[in-house]
Amino acid sequence: MRLLRPTISVLLSLAFLCTAGAQEQKGFIGRTIDKLTAPLIELDPNAVYQPKPRWTFALTGDFHQAGISQEIAYTVGVGKMDDWGNIIMDDVPSTISSKLISNVDNSIGFQAGYGSLSLALNKQISKSEDDRTFTFDYQSAGYALQVQFYNLSHLVTYHSIVADPSHWGYQEWDETTLDPGRFRSLIVDAFYAFNRRTFAYSAAYKGNMFQKRSAGSWMFGTKVILGEFAIDPEESIVTWAGGLARQTSAQVSFGGGYSYNFVPLHRQPYADRDKGLRNLTMNVTLLPMVTLFNQFTGTSYYWDEDGNTAERKDVMNGKLLVNYVARVGVSYSHDLFTVNLSASHDSFSYKGTTSILLFGVDQNGIKTAGNFSRWTVALRLGKRF
Repeated sequence: MRLLRPTISVLLSLAFLCTAGAQEQKGFIGRTIDKLTAPLIELDPNAVYQPKPRWTFALTGDFHQAGISQEIAYTVGVGKMDDWGNIIMDDVPSTISSKLISNVDNSIGFQAGYGSLSLALNKQISKSEDDRTFTFDYQSAGYALQVQFYNLSHLVTYHSIVADPSHWGYQEWDETTLDPGRFRSLIVDAFYAFNRRTFAYSAAYKGNMFQKRSAGSWMFGTKVILGEFAIDPEESIVTWAGGLARQTSAQVSFGGGYSYNFVPLHRQPYADRDKGLRNLTMNVTLLPMVTLFNQFTGTSYYWDEDGNTAERKDVMNGKLLVNYVARVGVSYSHDLFTVNLSASHDSFSYKGTTSILLFGVDQNGIKTAGNFSRWTVALRLGKRF
């Protein structure tokens, strides 16, 4: 609530500037706001209805979940004693799969804005006080930018397999860390629509402009992910993973896809204050992306010859992979009221080889694969004044 008073002050200041049209000379801020909220001249008025800028207030809410999973595959030596007292050794394939998944959290919020400009305050209602998320989302007719930060802390589950089931050294077990692991990630998404004439990407998500007839556009997208996944080096599973207890990542992806607005209903307003406006718009967006830069740095912990804890860092450059971003949205407007329901899901994988110090032996070619995924379902109830 500490942000409420300065937020109101900012909104009142904007209101004063926006209603100062009677003045012959406006200040720099007033002219800037007029420029940002003015109708986009490149949009065809027969395809997209852009009402005059108004104050908008909305209630928002969402459900979201995120998580990361990883698997490493390596070769380990197993031994047994035969009936004559001889020790038989054999190298067998082994895998360790780990997973950290957040709770299904939800948040509520309040949004206020003028024209295409808006400011939102959100309060997360989480089942776990250890989960923190932050989201910034900007959408216009031809652009979209989203910044998300995740800070998750949960117990990490492991599934380990040594050898094939037919081998005498076969073992399989599940394990959970004693203390929570931590996953932090900063994600930046940006989209650009090539059809700047008859298509408005934000029509199904914001309620500040309305698609009159169905239209679509090819899209260009890019994504940047910076992440960290770590557990306590004292966990017993760290020994089986060659001391690997922390991993940082940096991924940059580019891609293209298609976004389509389907408009089964649109009626133009017949009076002031958008009286008679009726609009139902549905959007589907799918953007496959290729991860061109995919680098991971693993930190392993072990005991050196002097009995002290030492660190070892190994860098893995991931292979080129195709990932995706998918969004759907539905918007219904009745006069000055708008309801927006949207859902998004994206999944980004990585794969490569690295090296670890396993039971005192330096092993190369350790196959590593993982996946980060997230989904969000959001509802917005807004009115323009």
